[in-house]
Amino acid sequence: MALAPSDFTALFADQYRCNLLGGRPATVSLSRPVDLALPTGKVVVCDPFTGLGPFAPIPFTAAVRPGRYPVTLAVASFDNGGVPTQVAAAARLSVTDAPVTGWELALVEDQDVAVLGEREFFGYETGHGDVCFVDASAVSALADHEDWLLEALAAHAAADFGLPPVGAVGPAGEEIAAFTTGRGYGFYPTWVGRTGDGDVASFVTDFLVLEKPGATSGGPS
Repeated sequence: MALAPSDFTALFADQYRCNLLGGRPATVSLSRPVDLALPTGKVVVCDPFTGLGPFAPIPFTAAVRPGRYPVTLAVASFDNGGVPTQVAAAARLSVTDAPVTGWELALVEDQDVAVLGEREFFGYETGHGDVCFVDASAVSALADHEDWLLEALAAHAAADFGLPPVGAVGPAGEEIAAFTTGRGYGFYPTWVGRTGDGDVASFVTDFLVLEKPGATSGGPS
């Protein structure tokens, strides 16, 4: 059976008490949200340094109505040998406030969860520990402005260690919501939350820092 979703409803309820991998207790709080424009409603999640451009991942098959939507981080705070420490546990792009009644892996064209083995998932790769939500229409355009992107994200990382998310607007008006994963480089899954009517309520990308059964990546999306 493929990887099961975390309890994202509890995770994004604020002040959620949980354990990190290894059993260390943590409390999760929510970052300030940043708004992201989705002019096509087609969502891409990728490493902003390596995932943009002609070889970028294609958008998820689950799409939403074009508009502006908030992106929020669930930030786990814990005691690291006497040093208060924070890491990002997950990031959510909220489409509606309607309750989520079910979660499914976010897939791109030609992916099928039936081929996944025990605790496997389809996901994206980040080589730098940085991730972004971005509209499919902005992917190629942002790749043409690599210097601007590097400067914007580097300044953000230096100031807040990637917390909270940064909302940036490119030279041609392209928008990106970027953040840093809690575990650095690796493969990570994204989930689609659906309402009782089957509509998309949110996208959540999980950084796999909280205690749960192990996971094995099914490869990048």
